[in-house]
Formats: sequence, C-alpha cells, structure tokens
Amino acid sequence: TQKRAKNLLSSQKAIKIDHSTIKLLYTKQAWKEVKKNIIKDSGRICYICGRYIDDTATIDHVTPSSRSNYANIYSNLQCCCLECNHDKGSRKISEYVDHIEKHRFKYLHISDEQIKKLKSFALFHDYEFNSNKKNHIHVKKSRSKKYKGEVK
Repeated sequence: TQKRAKNLLSSQKAIKIDHSTIKLLYTKQAWKEVKKNIIKDSGRICYICGRYIDDTATIDHVTPSSRSNYANIYSNLQCCCLECNHDKGSRKISEYVDHIEKHRFKYLHISDEQIKKLKSFALFHDYEFNSNKKNHIHVKKSRSKKYKGEVK
C-alpha cells in the first residue's frame, strides 16, 4: 500500500526509484544476517564500554538513523550492549563521548583507555562518514516493490 511505502521511505528502509516504485534496502532476513555478522566480527565486545556481551548484543547506528539518510551503511553499524545503546540514544558517537566525559562519575565502568579509543574512533568516524557516505554501500540491496499511485 501507499501507506506502507511511505513508512518504508521515511524509516530509510527503502529508496524511491520513480513515482510508483520503491526499492527495499534490505529484507528482514538480510538484516538478521548483517546483525549476526557484525556481532560475530566484533567478538561480542561492545564498541562503547569494551565489555563482553552475552545475550543482549544490539546493533548501534554510530551516526543515528534519525540524523542521516545514510545511517544504514555497513561502516556505520557497530556491536553494542543494550545498556550503552539505550543510553547513547540518538546522539552521534562524538556527542556521546562528550557526555561520558561530562558525567564521568556515572560511567566508571568505562576505562579511561576505552574513552581514549572512543574519542579517536569518533573523530575518524565523523570524518569518514561525512566525507565518504555517498560512496558507501547500504547493508543489502533487495527486490523492488511496485505500488499503485504516486509515492511522495
């Protein structure tokens, strides 16, 4: 339906091909596979706090999807524990590092060494993401869906 197409476009799960066609960027199955690969590649280590994650591993958009149309590119996705992902919310990683430093007493579980790593990562990621985002590949291109009528 048009309503579903609009929702897919606004949630950045699809791109508009023409007035009546959208292309899904990834299917539910593809997303599960990507999530599994990112968690596996990270060794189940949270990129923010550096702790091992048992069953609650999540995927964090380093630059939040609410702040970029390119948030679903693979290089913007990191393994993250539920606590850090929830706490980071819709902040960019550089903003979150500043927040951690400002409220250091609340984040004693994150070592000073890990904060240094995060600062370096944030600088690199912000530069890389902003200068090269159009050259990155979205998580997975998928099938096209046709909808009757115009999709705005």
